[in-house]
Amino acid sequence: MDVLDCPLGTFELERVPVRPRQPLRAWDAADEYLLEAFGTTPPADGASVAIVNDSFGALAVALRSHTPILITESAAGREAVQQNLARNDLGPLTPLSMLELGALDRPIDVLIVKIPKSNAHLADLLGRIRPHLHPGSTIIGAAMSKHVRTSTIECFASMIGPTTTSLARKKARLVHATFDPDLTVEASWPVDWEYDGLTLVNHGGGFSPESVDVGTRFLLDNLPPVADLLAHTGAPAQVVDLGCGNGIIGLRLARDLDTSGIDFQLHFVDDSALAIDAAARSWEATRTTAVGGDEMRLHHCHRLVKAVAKNTADLVVVNPPFHDDRVIGDDTAWSMFTDAHSVLVGGGQIVVVGNRHLAYHAKLRKIFGEVDTIASSSKFVLLRARKRAK
Repeated sequence: MDVLDCPLGTFELERVPVRPRQPLRAWDAADEYLLEAFGTTPPADGASVAIVNDSFGALAVALRSHTPILITESAAGREAVQQNLARNDLGPLTPLSMLELGALDRPIDVLIVKIPKSNAHLADLLGRIRPHLHPGSTIIGAAMSKHVRTSTIECFASMIGPTTTSLARKKARLVHATFDPDLTVEASWPVDWEYDGLTLVNHGGGFSPESVDVGTRFLLDNLPPVADLLAHTGAPAQVVDLGCGNGIIGLRLARDLDTSGIDFQLHFVDDSALAIDAAARSWEATRTTAVGGDEMRLHHCHRLVKAVAKNTADLVVVNPPFHDDRVIGDDTAWSMFTDAHSVLVGGGQIVVVGNRHLAYHAKLRKIFGEVDTIASSSKFVLLRARKRAK
């Protein structure tokens, strides 16, 4: 448990999920910089305050008295914010996705943006938020200085209006934008493109939004026939695209299952609301089966065990992220592998692609036992592991 002491109060915060000997805090210097600014000039009483990308709730907790609008795509982030609010005896907030901003019933007076890693993500979210701003809106972005690049400033300027930056403090920097009502801004997301006969739809906040990333391409190029990967425990086969992004892996699996004449139920699972929406749109654009039909399920959650029942899945396929926004680590991959083991039936398999240096084979061996290499290159390895039948 860490204690954040700022001009708006003292608060107990933890990163979620809670891990022993966690070296990282639930806030960074950019959060501190923002809260110091609001300690000097707090939002006016009754002002409509919106907070975007508050990873663990430091901003929402400190500004809870203003009943902020919480805008986040991450299921894990939403859970973290609610847990930290409860930890400080503060009431919950109802989060919104960028896709749900139409639900806002009043303009945003104060917009606070923790700047995302991707400029495409930043442009997408600013474009969606812009209609809810007005000339009197206060617009502040924040990030560590090394992530506030010229392109970041240009993005704010092109989507919002004149933009300046603060001096750096503790290696963090603030971005101040002024709303220009006469600025012409055209929506550039979502986009769609074709790959191997699949129509893929992407939002700016999605992973690799304009092309197939090289790891996924390696997986698709070397994936064995899906019939050879199934446990064949019953019909329909339960197949999981874990960390689905725009759904490209799941769509490829569905096509192969059709070719093999195997009845199936495909589960798209992702932490990002944007990814789940993109997967649904990709499904509708590529296949004739409507979203919501018996063949497909959408799950916006950060743990597979919250989406799929234990001992029910025949196959899990995953290209795990090895970073959470800008934090590099294997915590997410580890939880994906352990959850996959829980939901797979005896004899069910997991197929994993990853960079060679990440040593996923060692992690999979600890959980599953034997691990086979399907394919490898100088950069990537495609692995599979089978859950032992009881």
